[in-house]
Amino acid sequence: MVRCVLFAIVTLACAVLAGVGTSAHAQPPTQQDVGYLEGRILELTPSQPGGDIAAGGTATVRLSDGSQVTATVPPAEMFGVTEIEPFAVGDRVELYFSPAPGGGRDIVVVDWIRRPTLLWLTGLFLLVSVAVARLKGLRAFVATGASLAIVITFIVPRILDGWNPMVVSMVGAGGILILAIYFVHGLNWSTSAALIGTFAAVVVTMLLGAASMQVAHLTGLGSEEAMMITLNAGQVNMRGLLLAGLLVGALGALTDTTIVQASVVRELAHVDPNLSWRELYSAGMRVGHDHIGSLVNTLVLAYVGAGLPLLVVLSLGEFTIARALNIELVAVEVVHTLVGSIGLILSVPITTALAAVMFSGDKLKLRHGELEHGHSH
Repeated sequence: MVRCVLFAIVTLACAVLAGVGTSAHAQPPTQQDVGYLEGRILELTPSQPGGDIAAGGTATVRLSDGSQVTATVPPAEMFGVTEIEPFAVGDRVELYFSPAPGGGRDIVVVDWIRRPTLLWLTGLFLLVSVAVARLKGLRAFVATGASLAIVITFIVPRILDGWNPMVVSMVGAGGILILAIYFVHGLNWSTSAALIGTFAAVVVTMLLGAASMQVAHLTGLGSEEAMMITLNAGQVNMRGLLLAGLLVGALGALTDTTIVQASVVRELAHVDPNLSWRELYSAGMRVGHDHIGSLVNTLVLAYVGAGLPLLVVLSLGEFTIARALNIELVAVEVVHTLVGSIGLILSVPITTALAAVMFSGDKLKLRHGELEHGHSH
């Protein structure tokens, strides 16, 4: 328990340091020509006396080093938006500075600082996890943080280095699965069956995704982010990057499914050691059918929710369904949804069959608390 708490504290400390690191670029204007600063608004002056700061003006901002600068507050309509909340005294904001045409520097208020809110939510997430699920909730929180660290510190840098995104994502997926299964649910035969079944489903998903992207002629260049990556990091394999995103996005739902299936078969075999592996498989699949229905719906809605702004944009453009589906940006999301769902569905019979073969006859010795994992799901 103590080790888990220490691990969680270290993870939170890393998150805080990462937040501090993102502001490391906020150097005083005297040290570089362009860049970003952070500070707190002390005073706002509208451009028109008695007017609204939303129409533009200036702000006196105290920087983190205690110095003060005067920054321009651009009007909201400049960005085509008039209904956003205006800046207010006391707000922590981000400033952008650049050389002024006549000499000196222009400093502009460009955005709010959001990291404190994110850290508070992270703390609330930890509190709720531990309050409801106790030690397992704490382990899940730590595993989630470590999984994100794998994505940020291993998968993304290796892809930027020009490594094959498919290989990188497979290696990263292995590390994430070990954390998500063994660290959270314990090391035993049930979790081992779930791990093997999940990784097998990941391989199937990867192969199906690669084939689908090839047949559908998806280039990976259908978004503004992809074009920026191509311009600034031409060594990145964009099609492979799409596939890596597919695999990472499907991992959570896959582990959710396989843990339950392996635990169900393990308990059935323990209750009745005389059941053959075929009988265990049939019984386990009856539970799997219900699980598939709910999780596929969850996965599809997760992708649709993430792509909701895109759906609104397409509706504004009065695209027909046929035309919208032909756009690569939409086709990629459809492929992600369908391939991820197929991988999720196949993970059920794969894991159930593997567990049925392993546990038939109840020959493998139970470990302490092993049968509790499926119920705590």
